[in-house]
Amino acid sequence: MFRRLWSGLPADPHFPADLEKLGYFINEEDEIRSIENPDNYFKYFISRNSRWNDRQRFAMNQAIQNEVHKRLEKLDMKKYLLPIGTKDPSKPHIPIFVSRDLAFKKRIVVIFGESMQDLGILAHRILGGAGGINKGSLVSIVSELQKQRTSSTDPSPPGIILANMGELIWWPEGKRAISRSAFDNAPAKSAVHNGNLITKKNMVEGNENSKLHVHYVFDKVIPHFVKDNVGIDIIGVGDGADYVEQYLDLPVVWKIWKNRINCLALVGGLQPVWELRSEEFVNEFLKKKARAYVTCLEPAGIPLSGPEGNPKTTTFTSLGCPVFSSGEPHYTEVTLIASAGHVLDWLQEVAMTPEGEDYENPIFHIAYADPIQPDDDPDWSKWKDDEVEGEQDDKEEAQIKIEPEEIGGEGSEEPRLVLVTNPASNQVGEGEKEEDGQKNDDASEKAEEGGKKGDEDKK
Repeated sequence: MFRRLWSGLPADPHFPADLEKLGYFINEEDEIRSIENPDNYFKYFISRNSRWNDRQRFAMNQAIQNEVHKRLEKLDMKKYLLPIGTKDPSKPHIPIFVSRDLAFKKRIVVIFGESMQDLGILAHRILGGAGGINKGSLVSIVSELQKQRTSSTDPSPPGIILANMGELIWWPEGKRAISRSAFDNAPAKSAVHNGNLITKKNMVEGNENSKLHVHYVFDKVIPHFVKDNVGIDIIGVGDGADYVEQYLDLPVVWKIWKNRINCLALVGGLQPVWELRSEEFVNEFLKKKARAYVTCLEPAGIPLSGPEGNPKTTTFTSLGCPVFSSGEPHYTEVTLIASAGHVLDWLQEVAMTPEGEDYENPIFHIAYADPIQPDDDPDWSKWKDDEVEGEQDDKEEAQIKIEPEEIGGEGSEEPRLVLVTNPASNQVGEGEKEEDGQKNDDASEKAEEGGKKGDEDKK
């Protein structure tokens, strides 16, 4: 009898997490190129077997992240392990980056990225393609923030905290936390095993998912590193922005943080304002101290809507705060890259508010509407005619008779017919009845004359 042994399964492919060993290098433009052909970027499809492609992508992402973390550390960013107090790196933990001198800062910027990205990464499509490593990662954002002033009276740069929204699954074999997609592509027992199983041993206490990680950063990380009188600027990207809004919308939470948060930049977020319950958070904070930057065809910085939304555009603008174009038409992961200048300039504008004054968004008079293209389909939402709207339609729907009348059938010389009538035809006006009656009489007379003629011809 045939029996397949576990040892007979094909081994899972292995690739080194090293750019040079993978066949790539970083050129003078900070872009990752192929050593074999410097004109080419990263090549994902190296095999017809998707497992080989995914395993190479896993190693490539690890190598890129190692390079990004080296650059962040050169910018005086230090890696800390969560839960706070974790000393043994072999135990389940989540890494984050914070400024080395965070405890002495009077203003900090907290960045919550997307839940699908690794720590320090913004967009692999930029990082591994045209644009380069700095542009496609948080290295560029941190560099620009370190050029800002804390306030109008304090020229020192603000402190920075980089939350880790994506790498929340503990990988025991690698002794590190990785993202959901990376966990699927991590080494398996064989090349044909159907992914890796997530159990309780893969969870990190207090950071089991992205929402809980947001709670942990506010409840534990910020109070641990930052003094109570320090102002906080927040940048949320994609679903990271949504999770931050949902957390701050809790009445108990907002009561604690409302006097400490200077501003909130929602970059690529899509949290509908009607789902938020705290009127104080929406009316006193979102409208006055928050801004949203969304995917749009317009150039970065173009105002699209006020806090009430804009019905003249198909772009979703019901976010409860002024909405601007990010300059990125398609991909949420690129929104912060495309709008970085506008977002960071606004954060600096808020920080430079004179002491004793409270910043509020100016009133925006929005004139924006989606442009009408000559080849666009008609706007069928306005199909109704105002003159006849509300008038009742006198026409009645045709109905099939419930019990149709049958003529003919088996044993009859006549063909089998089913008569279908419209009940409304029985309710015609008197004039129509007379006309129909006259027509029927004429038809009957003609039929009788035709019958008599036929009889005479037979005779």
